Amino acid sequence: MKHHTPAKCSRDTRRDFIKMPLALAAGSIVVPALVDSLTVEARADKGQGVTIAPRYYPLSHFNPQIDLAGKLAVVTGASRGNGRAIGEALAALGVKVIGTSRDPANVPNPPAFPLLALDITDPASLFTFMAGLQAHPLFQRHGRVDILANNAGRVVLGGIVPSPSTDFSFYLAQRDLAVRTVYSGHVMVTNALLPLMPQQGYGRIIFTASISSYMSGATYPAESFVDTYNSCKSALRVYANNLDSALRAVGSNLRISTVNPYFVNTPLAQHPHPIYTQPVNSSGLSDTDATFNQVATLLRQLIAGGLSSSMVGETYTPLLSMVNPEQNVVVASPREPLATRGDNALIDQQILAENQISAVPFVCGG
Repeated sequence: MKHHTPAKCSRDTRRDFIKMPLALAAGSIVVPALVDSLTVEARADKGQGVTIAPRYYPLSHFNPQIDLAGKLAVVTGASRGNGRAIGEALAALGVKVIGTSRDPANVPNPPAFPLLALDITDPASLFTFMAGLQAHPLFQRHGRVDILANNAGRVVLGGIVPSPSTDFSFYLAQRDLAVRTVYSGHVMVTNALLPLMPQQGYGRIIFTASISSYMSGATYPAESFVDTYNSCKSALRVYANNLDSALRAVGSNLRISTVNPYFVNTPLAQHPHPIYTQPVNSSGLSDTDATFNQVATLLRQLIAGGLSSSMVGETYTPLLSMVNPEQNVVVASPREPLATRGDNALIDQQILAENQISAVPFVCGG
């Protein structure tokens, strides 16, 4: 397993401001109008030289410690994108995979593993799914779920303050749907499946969170349009880490991890997939809000030029094959061209800038 250098301070590094870059991954495309209107100079570390040391995955070299062949996994949101990549990576190792989708019957080019219907925002859908899961031949033969990949999700887009043209009831309902989709639905699914998972022996739960779980976005004005998404991803990571602690405290061998991808090329932000908290037209843009359109366009460009979703699958497999899996990792790379495709500088500098508005910022000792 690779070792990571902890965050450190260097008094030789002195920068008064961090400027947010906008190097789009697809050929480092630069959009000047978006740079001018959406970037901000954020107060940096005032010479303290704080750096970060992400736990980068996939690992370049890893020898599996546990054979996953024959184990049973449930992967939510597995019809496309990251979830499908996770399911296919596990199936390639001999794992029996049951995926979920909100509408399995209408999935184009479905994966080789079965998909059961599940809308994680709806308790009635969950009860139906649980009955179907326990009646499925794969579960009937195996008798338990060894691996739960909590992956389902949607991006959430809209102004943090509703515009006068936004119906307030719609705004509240969409934000509530977002919370249930990105956060509380995963809590519901996890607690429903826990009784079917072994508390001793091998058992793993992994959450596909996001690098957004480590940033509020408050130093970068464009991110106020995804504040609900960032907030829910942060809450999901907090839940996962505390669940791991609570299970350890009662002697359970279930281990919990979170996977936090940088920008990954999935359909997540393509219309009509997002949850919108303000009105949009048939193209997923606003007829009245030019700033929203800039942000939505920027986000779609960043994601379209992002990392391959196969990297998420390649992150899950070593974590699941470890005796003592790391608790929180990122999906990214320190090396080009993957570093630019994941827009590491944009993300890393936001994290550093936010450190300076924290009530407990990191500083050099002595």
